[in-house]
Amino acid sequence: MIKIFYVILLIFLSSCLQPDAPETESPRLEIRETKIYAPLLHVLVIDPDETITVSLYNDYFLSDTKITDAAFSSGSPSIQVVKNGSDFEISGKAGVMGIVKFESAQRSGELRVFVRNWKAADVSRNILSANMNVYNEDFAVPYNARGQTSYRLIRDRGFHYEAPDGLSARQTNLVSFEDTIHGDNYLETELRKLHEGVPHVVQVKDWEYLPEEAFRLHREVFRFIMHHELDGDMVGGYDDRQRMEIKTMDGQHDNPDMHSRGNGDTFTHRWKFRLPDDFRVSSEFTHIHQLKPEGGDSGNPTFTLTGRRLRTGREVLQLIYRGPIRPNGDPSVNWYPAEVDLAPFKGEWIFAQETVTYDNPGTFSIKLVRIRDMKVLMEYTYSPAIYNEPDPFVMYRPFNSYIRPKFGVYRRILHMTPFGLPDPANPVLTFLGEEKNERGEREMAVLFADFEMDKLIR
Repeated sequence: MIKIFYVILLIFLSSCLQPDAPETESPRLEIRETKIYAPLLHVLVIDPDETITVSLYNDYFLSDTKITDAAFSSGSPSIQVVKNGSDFEISGKAGVMGIVKFESAQRSGELRVFVRNWKAADVSRNILSANMNVYNEDFAVPYNARGQTSYRLIRDRGFHYEAPDGLSARQTNLVSFEDTIHGDNYLETELRKLHEGVPHVVQVKDWEYLPEEAFRLHREVFRFIMHHELDGDMVGGYDDRQRMEIKTMDGQHDNPDMHSRGNGDTFTHRWKFRLPDDFRVSSEFTHIHQLKPEGGDSGNPTFTLTGRRLRTGREVLQLIYRGPIRPNGDPSVNWYPAEVDLAPFKGEWIFAQETVTYDNPGTFSIKLVRIRDMKVLMEYTYSPAIYNEPDPFVMYRPFNSYIRPKFGVYRRILHMTPFGLPDPANPVLTFLGEEKNERGEREMAVLFADFEMDKLIR
């Protein structure tokens, strides 16, 4: 009996020691927008009541094996999905968002849907999206040279840039492509010298650039790059800060639907961005978005999204408002309508939407959504109709000539001396962990995609 007991015990223990069967992930469906045959469509941005047809395929890249037996579910009652034969028609109400899930035999897929707040007929819309084929870009050329086509695409879509290797041109009667790259003089300093041949904005395919386990848009995107030791601010010629931004106005003859001169203009800006996993921010400022006026009281942006390291060591993303100079000449002070932890933004694609009425007082709202799970990470709305603020938002300051958005990174990289001057011997050390590229330079790269400018037609 004792021997039988030990045999049974041995069998029981051996079965307990067996490793669990490995978990198998359900193969993914390819979701494609029918009219553009887009592979692995993960994010869909549509107009209110617009109907988009999507088709489902096996998870092999550009597979021709269509899936016809899938079921669906919508994460929002305001996102409508209707099966039409073997395809699906998707539409939604203004301003809503949600995840549509598709399930087939042993296959599944998800589509994140964002619905714009206005129909195409109600707005003047300008879009800047990465497109590697627009100039038949030759990938046999060195990686460094690919920045030239990115600069050209930005300019051709009506946008401008402020890059460490120069600025976009202000002239409108340019003859040759080369003239359009850096038409303005850049400002070098003793510490920060212009370095040519090093890219600061290039186009990449995010599904090839990001690690396999990361959430991807499966789109061509812009990669904005800054080098810690080399790059400066070629706009102001400052040693203590760096800038790689695009903007929508750079002179007096640009598209009037991409900037405002006040008088109640209403805009919605939409874009996507992805901060690197090891993104570091200054104790001073690291702006990733600005609403920046020019002319008159233009010293400070009206609104910024700013990363900052607090004295406690906590890293935060702040929404900052700065009003006009007061009638007695006193400067306005920063007001912080929203502040959230920065960590949930790192290594994630974020969908940003901002609606502004440029007036005095004006209105402002912003929403930042982590696309992977559609979680709202920051949301804020101001309107004189719902807030009784003693100092209402002035969204267009007296004597401004225009105001426009800027997207990218503008950061201070040096601490200041007691006399308020940049101290080259005292860099912001938290930046020094940034990865080194093949040339041994420490660099920071932020991904951006799909800039949209909607101006409401009045």
